[in-house]
Amino acid sequence: MRPFCFASSVVGILLVLLAPSGYGRAFKDKSGRIIEAEIVAKQGDQVKIRRADGREFTLAVNLLSPEDQQFVQSWQTPGSTAPVTPATDARLKPGATVTLTFPDLPKDHNGEAAACNVRIPESFDPAKPVPLLVWIGGGKGSNQPGGGFPLVDKSQYVIAGLPYPDTAPSPNKAMGEGKMDLILDYQQTMLAELIKLLPNLDPQVKVVAGFSNGAHTIGSAVVSGRKEYTEFFNAFVVIEGGAQTNSAKKKLRDKYGYFAWGNTGNGSKEYMRAMMQAAKDAKLQITEHEMDGVAHEFPESEKVLVKTWIEKTVIPGLRTSGGRS
Repeated sequence: MRPFCFASSVVGILLVLLAPSGYGRAFKDKSGRIIEAEIVAKQGDQVKIRRADGREFTLAVNLLSPEDQQFVQSWQTPGSTAPVTPATDARLKPGATVTLTFPDLPKDHNGEAAACNVRIPESFDPAKPVPLLVWIGGGKGSNQPGGGFPLVDKSQYVIAGLPYPDTAPSPNKAMGEGKMDLILDYQQTMLAELIKLLPNLDPQVKVVAGFSNGAHTIGSAVVSGRKEYTEFFNAFVVIEGGAQTNSAKKKLRDKYGYFAWGNTGNGSKEYMRAMMQAAKDAKLQITEHEMDGVAHEFPESEKVLVKTWIEKTVIPGLRTSGGRS
């Protein structure tokens, strides 16, 4: 890599001129001003970024917010292999299910204490990267990971289940009432603990999947640009649900989306049109499937297609691009 040149006198001007565009990551400087761009390269204490219009700039990392400085330091060149931080929690045994509890959070929609159950694969090695699938169920939701088992090889993947809080209506109603943040904040707390439990999560393969209310949750997170979703996950499975808006606040290039809906009965064909446009607006690499003769369901046949999509489309694509955020 050629050495970066950096002129500190122009940085303040650049930070003002780089207006929000919904492209890449919304970096902030220490004064709270926003730079929306993607990382091109980094070297030492400097980072090169690119705006949506193709213009590139080189900045000193220490001018960014502490959160963004950490992001830059952890960023890897696409195709490179990041060092693995070994997992050390004694509960992480191959084939075990670890229950993360949250006594400070409200109960879930099933009246159970706040918890996230994490199923550890039989092949688990604490010193090697492990792929992740997070499952968010329909109806009242569940803290159990079982709904995600048919979608991946559970002998290879960590699979976790995220519930909904009883302080918010179900996601299909929360969207209309402006209360989705109550649900997403609840799940964000759980995701943060999941990351602490498993520092060896594979940065290139992190999938979130949901049906019905779970799909509403994922769709809402995607279009609103929630960082714990748009930056953490790199593949999104939305079955019979999604968001109400047809545009997304963040661009998700190099990431993947699978969207399926039924075309009979009370299926979500008409409703999903908005989500389709939002996904395209986000620049996701999309696979769409209309489930013929299916109403509001996630049939076994569709689960097989999702699993094949993850294995044949998502993983090769993410490995090629580096699975970057």
